[in-house]
Amino acid sequence: MQNQNCDLCGSFNSLIKNGKDKNNKQRYKCKSCLKTFIIDKTPMKHLKLSDYKIKKLIAFMIDDVTLEVIARNLDINIKTVLYYRYIIFHSLKNYQENLKISGVIVIDETFISIREKPYKHVRPDGKGIRGLSFNQLCVVTMVNIYGVSVAKVVSRAMPLPQQFIDNFTDNIGQVEKFIHDGNTKTYQFMNQFEVENINGRKDETGEYSTIMVDNYHSILKRFLYKHSGYKLKNLQHYLNFFVYRQNYLAYHNIKNMNQRIKTKNKMIKSIFKRVLKSIKEVTFDDFMKDKGITEILENR
Repeated sequence: MQNQNCDLCGSFNSLIKNGKDKNNKQRYKCKSCLKTFIIDKTPMKHLKLSDYKIKKLIAFMIDDVTLEVIARNLDINIKTVLYYRYIIFHSLKNYQENLKISGVIVIDETFISIREKPYKHVRPDGKGIRGLSFNQLCVVTMVNIYGVSVAKVVSRAMPLPQQFIDNFTDNIGQVEKFIHDGNTKTYQFMNQFEVENINGRKDETGEYSTIMVDNYHSILKRFLYKHSGYKLKNLQHYLNFFVYRQNYLAYHNIKNMNQRIKTKNKMIKSIFKRVLKSIKEVTFDDFMKDKGITEILENR
């Protein structure tokens, strides 16, 4: 092991054995930078928490537990919780890109207020801007009748027709019909698919409505409210986790609390496997420098 080089500082022949972790994996210490780590190819390379604690963190995230409570229960620093949570977010980064929804699909938009000063527009008199404006981020959601969904931050204010096409065309599988709220910006997107488009707000039969997606938005807003204080640039990370959780429950057709508990345990294992299989190593610098949706926020 004396011939090994440190991946953190680049020092030559500087590694020595430094005990084993709770999973019986060999840890090494660099004599130059004094950092310890496990030599493997997963994002867990520089991490010291046991598999049990990481799974516990995933369980807390599924239950929308606050950072302070997670840190207290796992006996770690809040910054460490943020870093580990980012690793979990990173494992779901491309989840929605490969997602397909089929059947009857309901399309709608919801808006998140932009309150961070660097990105907020202010009137010359200093007062806020009322109504739909560039001070809101548009999250477009599509949900089928089984509850499988996609949700993406598309733009500030109302998105253009081309933005619907660019962001969601690849997410549509075998669609039977679209239900919408009459937003004309979605017509060009829906017309790509030769299926019936129904305006749920004007349907007099009551058979088709946007109630399902409206309820979905309520659940989403409650989820974000429980994470009050999050940085807007990380909004898509939160959406990816939320969509994964909602879809996992939808796929398993939960009927009672016992099934929900079993499904939650399966979900924890599923996310943990995604973290382990993630190819790219996620360092603390990656976490600090991640720009998220900054490009959308800066598009004025």
